[in-house]
Amino acid sequence: MKDRGITTTDTAMSIPMNTHKHTERIKLWGIVQGVGFRPFVAKLADEMNMQGEVLNIGGLVEILVTDTPGRIDTFVNAIQERKPAPAEIVHIKRKEEPFQSFDSFRIQSSHQGGDEAAMIPSDLAICPHCLKELRDPENPRYEHPFISCMICGPRYTIIDQIPYDRDNTTMIDFPMCSFCEDEYTDLHDRRYHAQTISCHHCGPKLSMNLEEAAKLLKGGEVLAFKSMGGFNLLCDPLQDKAVFKLREIKKREQKPFAIMFRDLDQVREYCYVSETEERLLESSARPIILLEHRPSKSAEIQKSRFIGSFLPAMGAQYLLLDRISPLIVTSANCSDQPMIKDDEKMQAFMAKEPLIKGVISNQRRIQVRMDDSVARVIDGQPQMIRRSKGYAPVPLYVNTEFKGQLLATGGQLKNSFALIKGSFVYMSQYFGDMDSAENQQLYEENVSRMEELFRIRPQAVVCDLHPLYYTTAFAQRLGLPLIKIQHHHAHVASVMAEHDLKGDVIGVSFDGTGYGTDGKIWGGEFLLCREGDFQRMDHLRYVKMLGGDSSMKESWKSAVSYLAAWEDGYLEKTEGIPLDISELIEFAKEQNQSWKGEELARKAIRAGINTIESSSMGRLFDAAAALLGIKERNDYEGQCAILLEDAAAAKEKDRAGQLALLFHHKVSQMILDTCRKIREKTGAFQVALTGGVFQNKILMEESLALLREHGFEPYYNISVSPNDGGIALGQAYIAMKRKEEE
Repeated sequence: MKDRGITTTDTAMSIPMNTHKHTERIKLWGIVQGVGFRPFVAKLADEMNMQGEVLNIGGLVEILVTDTPGRIDTFVNAIQERKPAPAEIVHIKRKEEPFQSFDSFRIQSSHQGGDEAAMIPSDLAICPHCLKELRDPENPRYEHPFISCMICGPRYTIIDQIPYDRDNTTMIDFPMCSFCEDEYTDLHDRRYHAQTISCHHCGPKLSMNLEEAAKLLKGGEVLAFKSMGGFNLLCDPLQDKAVFKLREIKKREQKPFAIMFRDLDQVREYCYVSETEERLLESSARPIILLEHRPSKSAEIQKSRFIGSFLPAMGAQYLLLDRISPLIVTSANCSDQPMIKDDEKMQAFMAKEPLIKGVISNQRRIQVRMDDSVARVIDGQPQMIRRSKGYAPVPLYVNTEFKGQLLATGGQLKNSFALIKGSFVYMSQYFGDMDSAENQQLYEENVSRMEELFRIRPQAVVCDLHPLYYTTAFAQRLGLPLIKIQHHHAHVASVMAEHDLKGDVIGVSFDGTGYGTDGKIWGGEFLLCREGDFQRMDHLRYVKMLGGDSSMKESWKSAVSYLAAWEDGYLEKTEGIPLDISELIEFAKEQNQSWKGEELARKAIRAGINTIESSSMGRLFDAAAALLGIKERNDYEGQCAILLEDAAAAKEKDRAGQLALLFHHKVSQMILDTCRKIREKTGAFQVALTGGVFQNKILMEESLALLREHGFEPYYNISVSPNDGGIALGQAYIAMKRKEEE
């Protein structure tokens, strides 16, 4: 669609005048496309009586303006101070050009641009203005399911190529009616150049009447729903029979589902919510927030201490929740499979799943599938747990002198990859575990897509050390120079990248598993890191751990491994940090704790059959849960550790709960003691806490308090997850730093 020129008016504000005029080219990097930035600049120029032009070039905005230096300075300052709410300006470059004369200020047609770093906005939830119109019977867009404006609506999930214009999105399938066209071309309308503009006459339409949908949901049925990033499955969380059906469809027996609430008031009915959590819930990203729930009659809500809670992001969701709420909203797929985004595949899925009684679809194509992001508030501030819709593909800025282009392939679990262009790291959406062929195919498709979209041609590829990871094999197949990064070093580096940490950093990296430089399994690590290098300073003592995938799921095998090591004196013989778990072992013996297959497991451990040397803190948390009789098997990843934390956090604790809390205290104290020893040796006082184990709120906040109390400066992940979803950022940072030194 051709952009229309806009002539400025005489309503100029009073600005000091200089006599000499010149022409400047102003380039702005950041979230400046798809957020009404060009219309904003044009309106501002109209207000200030400036002459020139603005256009999208690739993924940035370029302004050409002729005026006095003082007035241009004022104009640029006003752009920065008054920019649209969703916009972010990362960098501005100003350059004087040969003099050009303009008689107006125009929005010009977009260009493909050169090799500059491009930035595309993530999807934006419905704004308050559109939400008000949605519910106003006098408004032409009353109850229009796809209502949006220049500062809200889908972005990345519908874009085909940059620059972000309607013709480059799936909205090209919906020609504007005269009503929408008039608003789109009216400088003074808030839908001026809103690329997703539509109404009842020209926009997408729902395939099912929402009254009918609500009736089915109230009757305990499961429905499919096409949202911004893919299809979801919906049901009533207050009806056990409905939840049972959903678990049958998802092949998901225990893991709690996220719940979408109608509004903040309803969230407060079910959960405790702080001001910071409220802001996150209502942010344009609309992430799922882990909130501590209030007492409830719902078995689903009572499953764990925290409930994934979120608010609607699009008009259609609000309209449905006005009729029935709250609702379980989860991705439409079988567990560990990619989210469904296409109508044909959804129909095929429903043909195999008769428990799904209908689908609320629409004609708008989804270009990129996106799961909902997940966040929480820790230490009083937001922290990403799963970076996806609403955040990806907004790049992270890393303060380095690196000028090249790279691909970081991430880890094997909870995967996200990253593409690097100069100082910008483009984190992909969340893909989950990379064990299935379907996820691997989706991963490779998205690597190619993002390379094309952002015009990135990696000169090298960064991967994990683990020889059996799919992401390592993928990296090796590319035929590019290969940089292998140790897993826990990458975790620590992700924190260093986020906080621009200089000098020595003590990295405390705790998780379930990672391939060590000695060929053993690491997971309870204390590293000393600087720039792109690290030294392993200490670690949790190695234990002969039963190996294999089943051992990762069966926490009782970790418990038996620790029992055998304790009884045989093995823990006293190996190097590393001892952690006293005698109270847990005594409790297990008092309770005559035993497990089917224990005797055979003990024999295998002592004979060294199918065992690995492991320093994993994650496996120790599993062992603690089993020893205390809390849970002996992970029905979903991290369940035993989650329930151990729940027991420790319970207001009225039984003996097992008291010992669970004591265990947390001991781990926190061990972190402090080890960091103090490292500081005595090296002088390092900055500490990075990272890895999946630090998703434990009790452990994280207690460790932070102890470290601060004793003069340390602790840091942790914020914009990326402490779990393996943040690995790619750390890989990128290390590679960038090493390349700087070449």
